[in-house]
Amino acid sequence: MLENTHGQVLRDHLLVASALVMLAGCTDDAPSTGTAADDVESSSQGDEPGTNADVDESSSSAGDTTNGTVGDTVGDSSGDSSGNTAEGNDTGTEGTNSSGVKFDVVEVTDLGDTGGVPGPGSCRPSEIYGAAGGFPAFEDPAYAAYLDKAVAIVTHNQHGGGSPNVITIVDISGDPPPPNMNYLAPRYWQNQWDINTLGRIFGLTLDSAGNLYVAPTTIYGATNNPSTIKRIDGITGQVSNFVTLPNNGPAMGNINYDCVSETIYAANMDDGRIYQIDMDGQIVSTYHHATGDVTLGPPNDANEPNGQFAPLGERPWAVQSHAGRLYYSVWVEHYTVTNAQENNSVWSVGYVDDDGVPDPGTAQKEFEVPSTSQGGTASQPVSDISLAQTGWMLVAQRSMYADSQTTAHQSTTYEYDYQNGNWVWVGTTYVVGELLPFSAAGGVDHDFDPNGYVWMTGDALDFYTPNCVYGLQGTPYGGGGIMTSTLIDLDAEITGQDKTVYGDVEVPIPGDASPVPPPA
Repeated sequence: MLENTHGQVLRDHLLVASALVMLAGCTDDAPSTGTAADDVESSSQGDEPGTNADVDESSSSAGDTTNGTVGDTVGDSSGDSSGNTAEGNDTGTEGTNSSGVKFDVVEVTDLGDTGGVPGPGSCRPSEIYGAAGGFPAFEDPAYAAYLDKAVAIVTHNQHGGGSPNVITIVDISGDPPPPNMNYLAPRYWQNQWDINTLGRIFGLTLDSAGNLYVAPTTIYGATNNPSTIKRIDGITGQVSNFVTLPNNGPAMGNINYDCVSETIYAANMDDGRIYQIDMDGQIVSTYHHATGDVTLGPPNDANEPNGQFAPLGERPWAVQSHAGRLYYSVWVEHYTVTNAQENNSVWSVGYVDDDGVPDPGTAQKEFEVPSTSQGGTASQPVSDISLAQTGWMLVAQRSMYADSQTTAHQSTTYEYDYQNGNWVWVGTTYVVGELLPFSAAGGVDHDFDPNGYVWMTGDALDFYTPNCVYGLQGTPYGGGGIMTSTLIDLDAEITGQDKTVYGDVEVPIPGDASPVPPPA
């Protein structure tokens, strides 16, 4: 039986889990295809923080002081390497036990470092808590130093530094380096992970075995591959086609693996449907946000796919399965098309059962994000969602100028806390970048160390003071900005800008993990 409450869905979806759960620069910033022209960004670095003014990032470099050790590693499948508005709807209540857990049905117990009892589907305890998936274990000798370490995986457009890759694995383990200075963290990729093989990508997820999946995007401009999700084998690194969905141009939003149903959810920006795909690449179901229509198997919509973006207000982007519900964002407006009646929003829909087919009768709007773009008159779409069992949600926005044109310095990362059945806006507690607080690039995830970090992609993390850092920011739990954060330039070139280059981020969890602490 289904009710339109989180509590009932939890019982439907997580009782099986109870045995388991017993986390330009120095160069000109010329627009590229798909990037909004910089005449929008004509202010100087002296703009007041919080005014949301676009910033001209064309200053000269003030130096290239770094901390940390350069440790780039490039591998391939043969092993060659070289070092180069603020509250949600009332949705029921859950109790909070002594560990701060809000999304669970039993007391959390220590299941050890390496295993625990088998869970529902392919779930490990860390995935029940919201982890990104299993840890990649590439056999490439160049990857050996990354095994069993904390890593972040980032998708991106082609960037500077001369490397061809569009996905990078970063070693984020070890003692934190000095904050607010570029840390040359060890990086790994394989040369086949390039734009010719993977295409332009944004969305990223991992399954429980550590295989990676990436979704095509048009945020960087048109792509020759709008319809095929690619799979990267977690052992060999080889790329293959996972599934081809009906899409003739707009490509996709984000993707997410659900370990209970052992399926992947993908937001299709052509027909406006969220697709559920099994691990054989077969379409299990689809869900249409605007109409509530659910299909078992592929849809049969008239005149779809038509090669046009689904209308604003009907277009899904972020997807994240959590505690018996699929959370997803709806792209309502952007820089050039605003909506006076509605902001960009986050919704959720429950599942019929553990097979993960959405139940449209349970769909509900959780919240709208605040208006911070264009001087507080509009909002930017949510492109990534990160959730924890302790009732903690982080959402990252992507600055979009138009349907397939991205820009920068219009987006941020928001924190929400689950209180008495509502997702309550906590604020911009995790401030991305030096040009605060609007430099989020659209990716967010968290690790599971009790003293851990939130990891976010961003622009202008250090803006010529003294370096030019674009890429990945890690901010300690509890929030803060660059003064307390680890900053990682992902192409290790800190004299030029990589504006609008970076995308999604996932932090896989090796072994098992306990829930992250409740929000501070």
